[in-house]
Amino acid sequence: MLLRTSVAAFATAISLGLWSERSNTVLAHDIYGGLRDRNGHLCCGGQDCKPVQVIVLPNNNYYLPSTGEIIPVDVAAPSPDDRFHHCIYYPMATEFDRSGAVWESKPKTRCFFAPMNSS
Repeated sequence: MLLRTSVAAFATAISLGLWSERSNTVLAHDIYGGLRDRNGHLCCGGQDCKPVQVIVLPNNNYYLPSTGEIIPVDVAAPSPDDRFHHCIYYPMATEFDRSGAVWESKPKTRCFFAPMNSS
């Protein structure tokens, strides 16, 4: 009886641990849900925003090593959590094929967030 209770308690603890980890992933992405760029446009469409590593350049612009992109300092919006965040999108090309619209393969920056005192 004790073994059965221990196994049940262990199984419950594991399932709760897995549930809470999955829940934290969803909640972590919720940080982007209401964020808007400097022009008031929504930044995130689901899975297109994430924290990024940034190098602040001498002219106060931001270099993103992961993409090779330089983000001008005047494009950055205040970060919601004092970390750098980058939101991207894939623009539609001006062409169509038999299956419909053609999307560009290289993403573009939709929003960029920087800590207030990072420049």
